Amino acid sequence: MKKVVLFLSFLFIPSFVFADECTITCPNESLKIIENENAVAKFTGFNFLTKKVVELVIEKELKEELESKFNADLELFTVGRLKNGEFKGLTLKSKNLKYSSLSVSNFIAETVCPYNKIVYQNKKVYYPYELPFKFSGKITNIDLKNTIDSYEFQRVLEKSALRINNFTSFRVLEPKITLKDNKLNFEIPIKTFLSKEPMYFNVISDIAVNKNEIVLKDTTFSSKSNIINIDILGGLVNKINPVAFQNTTINSKYCKLYITNAKIENNEIKVEGTFIINQNYGR
Repeated sequence: MKKVVLFLSFLFIPSFVFADECTITCPNESLKIIENENAVAKFTGFNFLTKKVVELVIEKELKEELESKFNADLELFTVGRLKNGEFKGLTLKSKNLKYSSLSVSNFIAETVCPYNKIVYQNKKVYYPYELPFKFSGKITNIDLKNTIDSYEFQRVLEKSALRINNFTSFRVLEPKITLKDNKLNFEIPIKTFLSKEPMYFNVISDIAVNKNEIVLKDTTFSSKSNIINIDILGGLVNKINPVAFQNTTINSKYCKLYITNAKIENNEIKVEGTFIINQNYGR
């Protein structure tokens, strides 16, 4: 039993990797706005056609990179400026953004700069500048289940197992984690060599944002939790906190996600932050 306690102490001390603070830099506008569009573009639908083509290319790229369906809506200066890759704004919407362990419902992102530029070549979009957005979304019980079912989360559970001579003496089984009464509710089964049946620990917690990560706060444990040291159990809960998985796997060569605000309302986690498509992606 002593070996198990020592192993738990090492494994479940909370460890967080914090991303740098997000700094948004808008590009300088390189051309004056063209006040008068070509009359042919206005009345033949060429404006809409060009806009729709670029939107479809952006949607296709997002689906390929983030494995989720998006709707893109460009706000133009003029047709001529769109041909040069310049536009006022871009709104992205996804009913369910699901990528690796990330799962967010009703994802909406809108560009924050008054001037934006892309390069459209060979039916592909390139980004000469970072393209920053402000985003909002919500994490529901379905999203939490998606995270728990993800490879990344299941891998953490696998790593929790303590094996001695091919004998598993300790393991955290798949927890049940739900939003109820505007709190995160954990039911955590732990299997040890001491019993044929798993022990269950119930934990209730609120959330907060700390340096780009959704962390737990005001955590309370069930009366049975004194079987395992509270510090150890608290570390375990932080390790399997599903909302802490929400922004780590999406950060890649394509984009970055910064969470600035998160709170539980109506048994859903409302999240806000910054979403950035990286500069020079695609080159």
